[in-house]
Amino acid sequence: MFQVSCAACNASFEYNVEDYIHLCPYCSTGFVLDLDEGAKDIIGDHFIVPNRLDREQVEGIFFDWISERYHRPERVKNEFKILGSYGISLPYWVISAEAHTFWSGHSQKANQYTGQSAEYGSKFLKEDGRFSRRYRWSILGRKSPKEHWGLERLHHPKEGVMVDWDGYPLDETLGAVKGGAPGTVYDARQAFKFDHANGLTISGVQVKESSAIARAKDQIQEFHRRIAKTKVGTLYEHRTEIEIVGIHLVHLPFWVVRYSFAPKSPFRFMTTARERRLLVQGHTLAVLDAELPLSNSDKVMSNLLVCGSLAVLSLALSLFLHPLFFLMVIIFSAVCILSAWKIFGREKPDSDLGRGSELSEPAF
Repeated sequence: MFQVSCAACNASFEYNVEDYIHLCPYCSTGFVLDLDEGAKDIIGDHFIVPNRLDREQVEGIFFDWISERYHRPERVKNEFKILGSYGISLPYWVISAEAHTFWSGHSQKANQYTGQSAEYGSKFLKEDGRFSRRYRWSILGRKSPKEHWGLERLHHPKEGVMVDWDGYPLDETLGAVKGGAPGTVYDARQAFKFDHANGLTISGVQVKESSAIARAKDQIQEFHRRIAKTKVGTLYEHRTEIEIVGIHLVHLPFWVVRYSFAPKSPFRFMTTARERRLLVQGHTLAVLDAELPLSNSDKVMSNLLVCGSLAVLSLALSLFLHPLFFLMVIIFSAVCILSAWKIFGREKPDSDLGRGSELSEPAF
């Protein structure tokens, strides 16, 4: 670790060389250090959203969440165990942007009329349009979004498109504030002070503004392309113009809960014992992402074991009681085969869930 003096209060403290912005633990000032010239540039627009949770409250949120989803709520305390939890205040570059997208393409006509010409293109209708969005697009100020679980998949858009990036619109993602003033998590921001973290570790900023803006533009560009594909059968052309209005730094609180599931019923022999996790927003108290106690593989494996046992039983009955039981053997065996295919089969997921296809160049 290296020593640096604060640009505001001149107090000395240790800093991490990987950090782009250094945060003074004494006066909470953030500044950028130019190692070549020794110049220090204070960051003005730096905010923090206060943490409203402690470990006990987070565990209460977990048990309330799992009780609403488990078929035997009275067994939750006995069958679910919290392995640990921690809170962290993470830096996000919040980019205010306006995006305008123009698109055009062809869609197949829903109705064909008697005597309609069979010339090329007569069954298709040319469509075009535009849409505009305003965003407070958030880009994590750390080098890796996988540093903490759940951060790389927080964007859940209302449109039928899949996203595979770590940025997201701040106002649409982190939930409404519970038990507090109306508004979004962004409205709860305050001037950055270490005290507002309320005991959480505050992560340093490793990403520059220019890099955050470039990533936000790329993500918005791709997001609008995928939205445009849902509006037309075949997308021929799309163009998105993005205007950056402003950028500032906001620290947001998150909690990660680690838990395990150990059912007391015979079902415990059919489940895989492993650690699951839950991500909670530290100000809105919203559960942002979670690993369910039972995965699809667990359910399919249970189905495989049960149907396999019934197939063996039916085979014995067909040999010793009546041949018609062999029909049940065939049915249960078919279910077993389908279950095994579901577990071990490898299906390639569709990268875009929009209904349209896309051509890089218009067809003539």
